[in-house]
Amino acid sequence: MRKFLLILCCLPVCSFAQGFKFSKIQTGPYFGLQQGKHVVIEIGAERRLKEVKLRSPNSHALNLGLNYDYTNRILGADLGYWFRPNRIAFTFGGIIAARSNFYRYSLGFSPSIGYKIWIVHAQAGYYFYPKSAFTGGTNNLFLSLRVVLTQHTHWKRK
Repeated sequence: MRKFLLILCCLPVCSFAQGFKFSKIQTGPYFGLQQGKHVVIEIGAERRLKEVKLRSPNSHALNLGLNYDYTNRILGADLGYWFRPNRIAFTFGGIIAARSNFYRYSLGFSPSIGYKIWIVHAQAGYYFYPKSAFTGGTNNLFLSLRVVLTQHTHWKRK
């Protein structure tokens, strides 16, 4: 009987809460490692937009980072986007990449799939380089593990 009364009292609150639409915008740096054929160190910044609602909240993120392969001396820059369709789901996204060994450069893109829980984001993907300037000097198939630290949080009402 108590459970029934509790559910009955919570129903108006839940339906009332669905009427409000809030977004949480988070910005901060990330640090990570990318493992493929080579180990690459990553550092960058990420901006996330998270919906705050009871059913199926979406998350979007845009990140910009630098990475460095210290064994092959290749410096890279990544511009990425990912999307998560609800709270407990995979992240789907893409990355535009630029790599250089200071003599030649290469541009490419990568579709990615990942999973984000708390501050850790693991991603897997495959870089496609249409015109590769390097012979085996950069990762194609990769697994990336990032720690995203939130420095600024801003609430926005829709």
